[in-house]
Amino acid sequence: MLRKYQRSRDQMIDWVMRYFPEGTRASRPQGGFMLWVELAEGFDTLRLNRALLGKGVQIAVGSIFSASGKYRNCMRMNFAAKPNREIENAVRIVGETIALLNAQTD
Repeated sequence: MLRKYQRSRDQMIDWVMRYFPEGTRASRPQGGFMLWVELAEGFDTLRLNRALLGKGVQIAVGSIFSASGKYRNCMRMNFAAKPNREIENAVRIVGETIALLNAQTD
């Protein structure tokens, strides 16, 4: 993987770990441009995606990558773009929305 994309990947992982809830896991792919993020068991990323409507952020919900609907607590995030404040802000918005949804279910 080119150094440029390694830096983008590492920056995206750093932001996910900073803004997402404790216990979130993120892949560290050696190729490609997608990060696989796993949230707490039982979390619904489809619900998250709906909550993100109107906030200018969209995720790829994990269940679309399974014929059986598995991975509902997972999402895929693209890190191909050069890291910048706009991307960091989008990751922060996703993290804040996750926290809001978690608070509603507590």
